[in-house]
Amino acid sequence: MSKKRHIILIPVYNDEKSLKKLLQNIDNHLELLVGFETEILILDDRSSEEINLENNKFKNFKKIAILRVKTNIGSQKVIAVGLNYLKNIKENFFITVMDSDGEDNPTEISRMVELAEKNSDSVITSNRKSRSEPLIIKVLYRIHLIITFLFSFKWITFGNFTTFNSINLKNILSDDSSWLAFSSSIIKNCKIKRLYAKRERRYFDKSKLGLFKLIEHSIRINSVFSNRATIISILYIAITYLIFALKSFTFLIIINIILFNILIYLVKFIHSIKSFEDYSNLIDSYQIV
Repeated sequence: MSKKRHIILIPVYNDEKSLKKLLQNIDNHLELLVGFETEILILDDRSSEEINLENNKFKNFKKIAILRVKTNIGSQKVIAVGLNYLKNIKENFFITVMDSDGEDNPTEISRMVELAEKNSDSVITSNRKSRSEPLIIKVLYRIHLIITFLFSFKWITFGNFTTFNSINLKNILSDDSSWLAFSSSIIKNCKIKRLYAKRERRYFDKSKLGLFKLIEHSIRINSVFSNRATIISILYIAITYLIFALKSFTFLIIINIILFNILIYLVKFIHSIKSFEDYSNLIDSYQIV
């Protein structure tokens, strides 16, 4: 019986050291995934350092390839480019998307692929049961979740670490929302099945997440649900006015709600894929290692 095709997408930017350790850890655990041939597609977000895997020996990968974009565009956009690169594959296959920093646990891959095979109509999401990070990062992440929920009514507790088949790939790419926020495009266009796992510690460097970066990410997520965010905001403004009438802080609350909505639409406009005629125009090279 022929083995099923499984492709792991890994966005990378100037993190070759972590990437090599991740690939080794994936390779060590792939024997748990029976009946699949796994390929690696590294999405190089125009790293300033060259990714060199020539001296690394792996035993369980059918192929490793590097897709390099022309300019640094960020992890969400480079994932969208990678997904669009794969969408023309005609056979049915499975995709796992994961980060390179070590926070996504490779031991979960086999379970996620098996679940994706059993639940062909759903995207398998690895939701964070706990986080191995400093308290300040946990607090900031909680603020991000709350801001996102307040304007979308969507409690999104997963990131890039997901597994799905080629049918769900088409659903994810049915609009341009993956260009704005990968997790939002899944929530918007697909059924999901949640798997809960511990968020591991990064292999090497510390997290670069900060309050402003998380707020920006919240805005990007909400921009996918911009119409919903506007309706919710109107509701908030009406409730605020009815409860507090014309008290001084009422205007401050209303102004902040309006400003947040302006930011949502501004981000949606700035990051619109409509400014690019074709995802393929963003690809600089494709190299098999």
